[in-house]
Amino acid sequence: MKKYEYTTNNKDQYLCSICDAWNAAYNLNRGQIEYRVPEEAGEGRLTGISLSRGIRIIDYGMNFSEPIEIHGISREPHLDLLFCLGEHMNWGLPESGKDFELLTGESYIGVSSETKKQSIFPAKRDIHILEIKMPLDRIQDILGDVQREGEEEFSTGQIIPYGRYGMTPSVQVILQQLLNCPYPASLRQLYMEGKLLELAAVYLHEVLHQRSEQNRSSLSAEDIQCVYEAKKILDNRTAEALSLMELSKLVGINEYKLKKGFRELFKTSVHHYVIHRRLESAKLLLDKNEITVSEAAYRVGYGNVSHFAAAFRKKYGINPGKYLRAIRSCE
Repeated sequence: MKKYEYTTNNKDQYLCSICDAWNAAYNLNRGQIEYRVPEEAGEGRLTGISLSRGIRIIDYGMNFSEPIEIHGISREPHLDLLFCLGEHMNWGLPESGKDFELLTGESYIGVSSETKKQSIFPAKRDIHILEIKMPLDRIQDILGDVQREGEEEFSTGQIIPYGRYGMTPSVQVILQQLLNCPYPASLRQLYMEGKLLELAAVYLHEVLHQRSEQNRSSLSAEDIQCVYEAKKILDNRTAEALSLMELSKLVGINEYKLKKGFRELFKTSVHHYVIHRRLESAKLLLDKNEITVSEAAYRVGYGNVSHFAAAFRKKYGINPGKYLRAIRSCE
């Protein structure tokens, strides 16, 4: 019997192939698989990676032509980490009758044993979810004291209630490093397992911190939604010089609440978050080795290359020109 199983009521061949890809990725025992969405269904891809001791990374970015409904069941006790890197996503939990939504820039952490879920993929929506599944014995090994500190939240067989948290810049950097591994296949698994341990430590530390902060937050649920929307706008319009006033008007919240809420949820200011996103985007452009340092600077919103170089050096500890030369020397 499969540990994870996905089915669809629609028996169209291309939808069956999507379910087959999901089943292969979630039950992968070794190596990596890649799947491309058939043109009849839309566009996108799914990547499944199996690491040591049953840890799996499933990365899927898809945009379907028509709505698609997929049913899933997990039969293995595990910890779930989900990161919403695209537009928001919805799931249904038939056994509890509850619905679950993950917004852009949000993450979810939960523990479950045997769980049924219903995934609904709307048409014309850019879905991008990075999911990490860890068997409970593995998470107990690598988290140790952190798990004991959050014993109630990590109790086996239960899904963590209200386990949605904003992704901080430090978590986003590690996620991008996972998604853009710079090493050849022979070193990829070692690199990704190291990054996964780093992600677990950083993420769980920040989850515990965010939980305590949320308990003290004076923001309403509506205000929090506005702050998440502001972050989404910044993610999609990184190169633009949006002022705080313009951003607050776009999301319908005053500047004070926007500044306060952004710092509460993401542990940084709006200004520093924009700098972080620009430099992160520039680094990814340089990693592809297809453009110059000047072109990368202009693309992410810097009008002055010297200012860009100084910011890049401050963040990454190396000049962008030297970094690009190092990339080229490895090819």
